[in-house]
Amino acid sequence: MARQHHLLNDLAAIEQQLTQLMRGPHLYSVEQPHGAWAPAVDIYETPTGFVLTAELPGVKNSEIDVKVIDGTLILRGERHWERDMPGESIHRLESSYGKFERTFSLSERIDADNISAELEHGVLKVVLPKRGESGGKQIEITTE
Repeated sequence: MARQHHLLNDLAAIEQQLTQLMRGPHLYSVEQPHGAWAPAVDIYETPTGFVLTAELPGVKNSEIDVKVIDGTLILRGERHWERDMPGESIHRLESSYGKFERTFSLSERIDADNISAELEHGVLKVVLPKRGESGGKQIEITTE
């Protein structure tokens, strides 16, 4: 049963990588997931930034680590199996458990110092604000 479960996780990871390849380069790039499973992630753009949501049902806030290191956003954590009832037999197990890690290379347009995150109803929402757009600098031309 566990072997089949790992095979399904591996197939899902391959499908995710193929989907990313088909989309092409954007303002971010997705690195290969690490760990036993990879939570589903959506990324969308707003006028003021980007929003990344990750599906993490059953994962507590204390079990999630969100960091930015050298221009890379790292989501890391663990979802624990909490059912261990004597006499129960599992007939189907589609949920994934264990450690996870997802990494995303951030665009230079993202203000890494002001990233925020919140967990609500099993969905982690990471807000990645855009840097202030400078209108450039007008260069004055002088004559001799």
